[in-house]
Formats: sequence, C-alpha cells, structure tokens
Amino acid sequence: MKPRHPLALVTLFGFVALSACATGSDPEVGAHDGGPGGLQVGDTQPGPGGGTTLIYAHSDSELYSMDPATRTVTDIGPFAGNSGPITDLAIDAAGHLWVNSTSEVYKAVLPTGTGGAVQLTLKTTLPTGSKFYALGFVPAGVLEGGEALIAGDGNGDLYFIDTTGPSATPLRLGSFGPWRSGDPSPGQSGDFWALSGDVVFYMSGSTPLGLATLRDCYQKSGSATCSNANDVLAEIDMSALATAYKTKTAAASLRKRILGGGTQHGRLFGIGAWGANVYAFSRNDTKSGTPAKLLQIDGTGAASELQSFPAITAGWSGAGVTSAATITIIQ
Repeated sequence: MKPRHPLALVTLFGFVALSACATGSDPEVGAHDGGPGGLQVGDTQPGPGGGTTLIYAHSDSELYSMDPATRTVTDIGPFAGNSGPITDLAIDAAGHLWVNSTSEVYKAVLPTGTGGAVQLTLKTTLPTGSKFYALGFVPAGVLEGGEALIAGDGNGDLYFIDTTGPSATPLRLGSFGPWRSGDPSPGQSGDFWALSGDVVFYMSGSTPLGLATLRDCYQKSGSATCSNANDVLAEIDMSALATAYKTKTAAASLRKRILGGGTQHGRLFGIGAWGANVYAFSRNDTKSGTPAKLLQIDGTGAASELQSFPAITAGWSGAGVTSAATITIIQ
C-alpha cells in the first residue's frame, strides 16, 4: 500500500517528479460518509496554506490535493474499493468527497494517518449504456431542496444523478449546443460543443453559477471526433439546467456563454476553482507527446501553464472543489 506524503509537496516553481502512475486507457470520447475516524474534505480542513479551501485532483488510481494559496500539490494515496478507473470527483458543501467511474458513484474517506488508501464505498450504479466522466454538486435549491449531483457523459451531455438508491436512471438535462459564428477556433458551422472533461458549481452571493470545459466536435462515420487544440471555459446556463430538471425535458443548449477565445490547451479533464481563477488539470496526449499539466484560467478564459507532470503516465482524470468554496471568476 502506497504511503501518503502530506509534506512531500510539489512546488510549481521547481518540479519534483510525482511517484504515482495512472492505469487504464484514455477514457474520453473519440479524439475528442465520512465514516468513523475518516477525514472529511471541507473548506476548513487544514492544508499547506492553513485552513484554505483545497482543490482535489486525481489520476485514474491516485488522489492528490492542491493548495491554491501556495500552489503546491500533495499526493494523498491510492483509491481502494472501486471496480474500475476513477474518472472524476466532486465535493459537496458539507465537505464529503464523492468520486465516479464510468458506471458507478462512490463516497470516499481519506486516510487518517501518514499512510493508507482512499477508501471508497459504492453508493449508486449507473446504466452501462453511457459512460460518465464529469461530476459536480449543484448548490441546494437549484434543482432540489438539497444539493444535487450532476454527471457528464461521453457524449458531452449533463445528467441529474439520484444517489438515494443502489442504482440510478440518470435524467438527461441537455447538451452544450452547436458551434456558432464567432465562437473560438478551430470550430466551424455544423460542429457542436461537447464536455471536454469537467464541471464546477458554486454560489456567488445568492446566485448559483456553473462552469464547464468544452471542446469542439463534429460527427464523422457515425461517431464524434473532437479537437484537442483549444478547450474553452464556458458558463453554464443555470436557468436552462433548472428548467430541464423540472420539466424532465433536455435543454437544447446548457451553454450560456464562452469566456474569451479559449485556453489554447486541450484535454482539460478536471477543473477546480478558487477566488478569481479556475485551475484545470489536463490529460496527457500520447500523439503529441504532451505531458499532463496544471493550468490557471482567468476571467478572460485565457490559460497559463503552471506545471507539467510527466511522471503521471496517463495524466489527470478529474478534479473538484467543495461547492461551498469562495469563487469569484464569474459573479
């Protein structure tokens, strides 16, 4: 069992190779309760910055945390109890960590000492006809009285997931609509926007907001072919999301707007936000030889590279931050 290294920080200004190695193949489309003694993941959990909201990221098999105040990454430990690679994570307002594979949702408990695994308990099994890669909690009151779990599938659509039973029939809430004139390159008329990898939801005062990383896709030979050249950060239309849930009719587009001209980076499979920035964790690209990266995206939608992670073989699979985090990138 791999030990946890809470003090072995990877600084963004002097790279030290991480010892984790992801397993499994690229899961994306085409080219395109806390228990007894278990730590909970909240915005008051002690971290390298001391009480700072931590952003969590993971490979297919290993969990990490990032302190956005100091921009350091910590290896927490391997997942245990899952039946397949972990594709994303989400953290609710109470600080509970949830993760998913392509067809299962788990609740996680962090190791309590200096070594150990992230223990997963199966909560809900999803239909095998779809494969799910994104996960996020919508704040209470948007869809239901409490928080609601949202997942994104391999076709780029968002779904409501009911976690109260051992299996769930996801409710499709909609896609992100067609590429339009004036949208960022390399798209063109006839293309469509699909989820690149992740969503994040939060409250700005009394207003619920959501963000997603999207990529341009087109239909080819009956399947989606997607660009990895320029993922964009988009604001989710929360009104359309709520209407789709209430009417049980999928929205034609859940995209409210795209921020700027894009990040000029691809495969942004995980995002977490803190303050005025979104932090994106990219998968590696074996075709181009591009390693996994950590990027910082500002309110204009532009990204700057903070660090690369060649030692994480397959790269990042997902990321998340508590829905109670203070986020100001869009207000």
